[in-house]
Amino acid sequence: MKQINPGKYRHKIHFLKRVKGRDEYGEPIDDWPIFKGGIWASKDPLLGNEYFNALTANTKVEVKFNMRYIPGITNEMRIKHGEEVYEILSAVNVKELNRELLCYCRLVK
Repeated sequence: MKQINPGKYRHKIHFLKRVKGRDEYGEPIDDWPIFKGGIWASKDPLLGNEYFNALTANTKVEVKFNMRYIPGITNEMRIKHGEEVYEILSAVNVKELNRELLCYCRLVK
């Protein structure tokens, strides 16, 4: 079994989960609080064949984050890295082993 190299996880990210509702005045609330914070991950731009394959799927995947597996992460969440916020287009449990999570994302703001 392949060992995970923790040294490649050098970016600290936070997973954000959307919360919808209404405040005490009946105004709609659309907030993105932290679901899981302080996660170490690698951040890589898509290059070469991987980039062109992503373009053919009619999505604008710009970057991928790779980290240890975290249960509960879905495509409806976002990733915050520094001041940048990314929309998760696909969250993949690598080889279904619950060891590694790969998130393909695009920049939101």
